[in-house]
Amino acid sequence: MKHKKLYMFVIFILTIFMLWYLLKDHYIEIWGVIKNANYLYIGIAILMYIIYLFFDVLVYYHITKLYKDGITIWYQMYVGIVGKFFSGITPLASGGQPMQIYELKKKGVSVSNGTNIAIQSYMVFQVSLMILATIAIIINKTIHLFKPVPILAGLTTIGFIINFGILIILLCISFSKNFNRTIVKFFINILSKLKIVKDKEESLKKWNERCDEYYKNAQVLIQHKRVLFKSIMFEIASLVIGYMIPLVLAYALGFGNNIAWYATLAASSYIFIMGCYVPIPGATGGMEYAFTGFFGNFVFGYQLNTFVVIWRFITYYLPVITGAIFFNINHNRKKLDTK
Repeated sequence: MKHKKLYMFVIFILTIFMLWYLLKDHYIEIWGVIKNANYLYIGIAILMYIIYLFFDVLVYYHITKLYKDGITIWYQMYVGIVGKFFSGITPLASGGQPMQIYELKKKGVSVSNGTNIAIQSYMVFQVSLMILATIAIIINKTIHLFKPVPILAGLTTIGFIINFGILIILLCISFSKNFNRTIVKFFINILSKLKIVKDKEESLKKWNERCDEYYKNAQVLIQHKRVLFKSIMFEIASLVIGYMIPLVLAYALGFGNNIAWYATLAASSYIFIMGCYVPIPGATGGMEYAFTGFFGNFVFGYQLNTFVVIWRFITYYLPVITGAIFFNINHNRKKLDTK
């Protein structure tokens, strides 16, 4: 919260730079493409983003119900929108989940349960992400959709490894009590040697109790296999809808016939797994580079620049602006209520 203005200033500067870089040579032609775009398709793309968010929220909603009844899907939509805002303005999207935990706490969900919900939802996301990434790799290796570019191939491979590693760690954290205790012991030993932790044994006891509590709560999702299966299906549906937004925008801008649906799926999947480790709010710069790198196989010149500008506006800037509006309205209303 205290760094919110700083992060938004960084986003503003980066956005100005990216827009200048993308528009500087062909701004007249780009404006012409936007002016002559099919706004019905652009509206459909925005609707698709809302549906993408709704399916993502359904995952959070169903997992939350395992811990707390009475939280409506509409409040979860608010939590999802606010989560997108804080994910969008913080490095590595690190602010989204803590803010969602904070918002759920207002509805009576304890911090420990809120943390469980956040981790389990993120685990479902990682499973779904890796399923689609594997499909994308199979499609590309079979049909050879993209021209071989060593730096793009390397960054995609690193992204796949990072996301796969995160998934393995999440599974170990959720389903291995000994793994948690080993990690906790490792870090407490280090902190004790650095004199940061004063009472090593007391800290170990306290954190082992927390590990046991988390492990016990993490079994809830496994015990409800139907909820787990539905959550993965909802998340896959969410990602597929999000991945298809560029195809609809391509039709809006007049070059939809250049791109096949399976190429859009593969390219979008690669972009997502590359964007995970760009340590800048919104992965700004990295996402644009990945988008132009993969979709540049089908769209060229100023049309490609127009493509990435419209795509980023709908999938990043518009959700951040909307999330900021919703959060500030709710925040200011609560200030008035307390006066």
